[in-house]
Amino acid sequence: MAGDRQIFTDSHAKSILTSMNNLRKINTLCDVTLIVQNQCFSAHRIVLAACSDYFCAMFTNKMKERDKSIIELHDISAPVLEVLLDFVYTETVNVSVENVQELLPAACLLQLTGVKEACCTFLEKQLDSSNCLGIKIFSESHSCDSLCQAAESYSLRHFEDVVTQDEFKSLSIDELERLISSDELQVNSEEPVFEAVITWVKFNEVERVPYLSNLLQFVRLPLLSARYITDYIDNEALVKSCHKCRDLVDEAKKFHLRPDLRGQMNGPRMKTRIGTDDILVVVGGFGSHQNLVDTVEQYNPRTQSWSRLPDLTKRRRYVSSASVNGCVYIFGGYDGQSRLNTVECLDISDEKPMWVTVTNMNHRRGLAGVCVYRDHIYVCGGFDGYSRHTSMERYNPATNQWTMLSGMAKGREGAGLVEAGDMIYCIGGYDGIHLLHSAERYDPQTEQWSTISPMSTQRSGAGVSVVNDIIYVCGGYDGNEHLSTVECYNTNTGHWTSLQHMIVPRCYVGACVLQGNLMVVAGYDGNLLLNSVELYNPLIETWEVLDGSMATPRCDAGVCVVRVP
Repeated sequence: MAGDRQIFTDSHAKSILTSMNNLRKINTLCDVTLIVQNQCFSAHRIVLAACSDYFCAMFTNKMKERDKSIIELHDISAPVLEVLLDFVYTETVNVSVENVQELLPAACLLQLTGVKEACCTFLEKQLDSSNCLGIKIFSESHSCDSLCQAAESYSLRHFEDVVTQDEFKSLSIDELERLISSDELQVNSEEPVFEAVITWVKFNEVERVPYLSNLLQFVRLPLLSARYITDYIDNEALVKSCHKCRDLVDEAKKFHLRPDLRGQMNGPRMKTRIGTDDILVVVGGFGSHQNLVDTVEQYNPRTQSWSRLPDLTKRRRYVSSASVNGCVYIFGGYDGQSRLNTVECLDISDEKPMWVTVTNMNHRRGLAGVCVYRDHIYVCGGFDGYSRHTSMERYNPATNQWTMLSGMAKGREGAGLVEAGDMIYCIGGYDGIHLLHSAERYDPQTEQWSTISPMSTQRSGAGVSVVNDIIYVCGGYDGNEHLSTVECYNTNTGHWTSLQHMIVPRCYVGACVLQGNLMVVAGYDGNLLLNSVELYNPLIETWEVLDGSMATPRCDAGVCVVRVP
């Protein structure tokens, strides 16, 4: 009849399966018996064939088991077969730590896709630094592609934790090469990669020493700091005793001693790793029409695109920003009425991220310097509306507490604060009377400040960041001009060097390191607020403008790189 329609429901199929399962349990209308480890399991051929390509082929093709009523299965245990039969008849499976290592191979053998997927989902949720390498090898051997990819991604993202585990020491040479050769290995420097190789070799030195020179080819030795090369690698006995290893170290030294030849020294060892999930985040600032900004934007280098994150709860400029464990923190600033001591946090890994307030700083600070050292955030200097601070305080995200530390010799607003070589440096700024070319260094072990050599140019509002223990100071304002000049400080030699200018002058500019490149973000050129980003490649010493711009031109913004856990 016209207007009739078919109605489909799951209840009918479930009802049939339930009835069949009840019949199976009382061994009624069953037409096949599966024997495993001398235990018998009754079942219905049609149900097994409908759920498993393995049984379908067995019962419909010309296999010897086709007409047998009793079939013995091998390479599977009785408890596991019981779980699999429950799945066949009920569509549910209980995966546990105790059974998953047996259950997954058995599901693969019997081609029960649902059980295989359930096992993979379970194992993916169990991934941690102690098991990801083993799960990767296990999943690879059973063609579980998505689980293998998840485990590999975890090992790349958490490399520094993974290499401290027993699993790492037992890796095969092929697996180790694959791990340390990846461009997506997520490390702040090549130091932990070199140390991981030495640890692996020394675990079974007699058998593994012959592999050392080959493994070192995958460590990007030229990208290590000169101090690390001369102080640590040169003194490693295993390296000293190997001619091929010493050749690789000499190549790294040449890279540092002859910067004029770097353009000719191509190859994977001179290529910075891209990491896996680093994202550039730009927070707040001062925008067009003299408006304070609450917008937050992120740049994904994988897609080379900008997108929005949740707005701040309050518009503010003169802000500082840092990231720890996948969270963005914004410190202080100016809301149009007063300088702030408030701190907010955004966990961008949340499904629905939102800004939350954490414990306030002890002091109000606008244009403070901020850096991260050993998962603690250090905030130094800044202007409270009356004076420029000399003080520094440290935030522990794990406890949500602040600790006051010893102060600098000079109050600084608009200075850069960075960590390099286990020291914290505060560079330039404005003390309320003079724009500064001076800089100070803080030793977290002794908790003491000392003075270092001054810059050639006084600068406030410069972008400051670090690549391989070299501190780059970009742009800023010298009292007369908005600067495009750049200079860098070698923390090993204590010397400043002038570099190629940026393409555009930038003051109140943010700086960070993304995928091994120095990035300067937004700022003010003396006429216009900027929404562009310039990228400096320290290997070939050139600047270029990044394709694609932020939606919001701004200066005085917080800028940081977020490593998504």
